[in-house]
Amino acid sequence: MAKLNTAPKLTPKQQALKDLEQARALLGVHVHLASEAWNPRELMRQSLQKHLWAWVSAAGVGGLLLWRILTPSLQSKIGRDFSGASAKKSGLIALLMTPMLDIARQAALKFGTTFIQSYLQNHLSQHEGPHTPVREPNSHV
Repeated sequence: MAKLNTAPKLTPKQQALKDLEQARALLGVHVHLASEAWNPRELMRQSLQKHLWAWVSAAGVGGLLLWRILTPSLQSKIGRDFSGASAKKSGLIALLMTPMLDIARQAALKFGTTFIQSYLQNHLSQHEGPHTPVREPNSHV
C-alpha cells in the first residue's frame, strides 16, 4: 500500500516564510540571552566580583587625585596671595560669573523643589491607603 502524505505541499515562497518565522523565533531567544549577558549592570557586578582589589585601588587613587586637584596646595595659595595680577583676574572672573551663578542657583532650586514635590506626591500616593473614618469608642458603661 502507498503511504498517505497528509502534510500539505508548500510552495517555495511559503516554505521560505515558514523558515524565516522559525529563524526569527530562534534569533529572539539569542537576542534575549545576549542582552542579559551584556547588560551593563551585570557586567559591572561580574567585574567587581572578579577584580575587587583593582576597583578598590582605582577608587582610592581616583579619590586622592580628585582631592589634590580640588584643594589648592599651600605654596600656590601663599604665592597667589602676594601676586596682584591673579587677584585682578580672579576679581574679573568673579564679576562675570556672579550673575551666571545666581541664575544657575535659581534654576537648581526650582528644579529641586519640583523634583521633591513630585517625588513626595508619588511616594505618598503609593503608600496611602483608603481613608476610613475614625470611630470614637462608645461611652456606654
